[in-house]
Amino acid sequence: MARLRRRDGEVSFELVAETSVGRASGASLRLGHSHVSLQHASLRWTERGTWELRDLQSKNGTYVNGQRIAAGSPVRLELGAEVAFGSLSDAFVVDDVSPPRAMLVRVGEAREPIVLRDALVALPSPEEPSVSLFRDDGGHWSIESRDRAGPLADGDLITIGTELWRCCFPTAPDETQMLRNVAGLFALGELELQLGVSRDEEAVELTLHANGRDVRLGQKACHYVLLTLARCRRGRDLPAGAGVDDGWISVGDLLDLLRVSEQRLNVDIFRIRQELKAAGVVDAVGIIQRDPQTRRVRLGTDRVVLGRRADDPSAS
Repeated sequence: MARLRRRDGEVSFELVAETSVGRASGASLRLGHSHVSLQHASLRWTERGTWELRDLQSKNGTYVNGQRIAAGSPVRLELGAEVAFGSLSDAFVVDDVSPPRAMLVRVGEAREPIVLRDALVALPSPEEPSVSLFRDDGGHWSIESRDRAGPLADGDLITIGTELWRCCFPTAPDETQMLRNVAGLFALGELELQLGVSRDEEAVELTLHANGRDVRLGQKACHYVLLTLARCRRGRDLPAGAGVDDGWISVGDLLDLLRVSEQRLNVDIFRIRQELKAAGVVDAVGIIQRDPQTRRVRLGTDRVVLGRRADDPSAS
């Protein structure tokens, strides 16, 4: 992760894909000195895989290795370079020039960023996932929440609870386009879900069948959500009055069928997606589709086989 470290101390700052420097409250790197302009400079990760520094017409200038750079002209930063904003007495050392990490940065308040380390992220926590973020095999991010679903771009603002956060996404590397060619990975459309159900329906085992091989994921409580949505998709084995349309069911009706809270449903959906992602399904988020406008959900595939668990005496 790219960092600037103060020359006279141990304090350092992690750079986001587009780092703004200045006295303004919204600056990524906020410096309170009078010699720093409100919007002083910017540091940007480029598509060429390098960091560039640009002075934004600041009053006292921006310096690289003691030399004032021309306003508006990008300068490539090298490892170990010294950078100063408005005064050479307050310099930083370029401590790392590796690519930035995808993260969320709090708007209007100095807080630790939320680093998006995994391809599926539940916020504010996996136990209370009011917002879910997903990275696809192309390196692009999407959001799913109670009132929003769709792609995200660098600089977009999202709300988590009552807080506003800015998305900071680096340019997706070209290598991510090769994920589908990696042995052991497969797409949702290539697999068949096999659900083994106990006679009392207290246990549901999940097996993924794709490309001639089986991936056994075992028995988990969240698999009952898959079983219920599979029945909705098939339009069978549902209680009378269940409002299902082409596999779609309202969140309210689904909660009644499952007899759980919406928070528990969100946790189970996140765990199912996380489980499939870990098993090698590159587009695992699609296993459960959501329509935030109508507040409905649906199983993302109709390739489902329902049967008895292998250890069930009634299985044959």
